[in-house]
Amino acid sequence: MEHLFNDILDKDEQIVKVIKPSKGRYLKAPIMPFAIPIFWPHLILFMVLTLFTLPFFYLHGYKNLYYAYTNKRLIIRKGIIGVDYKTLDYKYITASSVNVGFLDKGRHITTGTLSFQSPTTSIKFNYVENPYDLLREIKEYMNTVNTD
Repeated sequence: MEHLFNDILDKDEQIVKVIKPSKGRYLKAPIMPFAIPIFWPHLILFMVLTLFTLPFFYLHGYKNLYYAYTNKRLIIRKGIIGVDYKTLDYKYITASSVNVGFLDKGRHITTGTLSFQSPTTSIKFNYVENPYDLLREIKEYMNTVNTD
């Protein structure tokens, strides 16, 4: 899967790990508005407008969604029609966090969202499996890169 990021990598940059979000959790995300009573009056309108378009765009968006971390930065690869990239260099990261919500608690596996902030931007790895372990792994790698 490393080849998916070749368009954006620098010459001396190497992929450490590529992460694919949990498909089961990704597919649960659009049902949340149906569980909140304030959205119920708009349910019929919402269903009519999105009945045919949402599944296509949503599944196609998942097909292109990958996260990676390299020896220099974090990268998100996403897109529905084209492919877009968002990056954040390790040297600019000032904070990180993990969020595990209600829908993230599974019977067999926990998913969650990793957030990394800098003074000017933020980047999120949504619906990743074992988010606490993954954050620990990324932070350990960042510490080894920053001390070299």
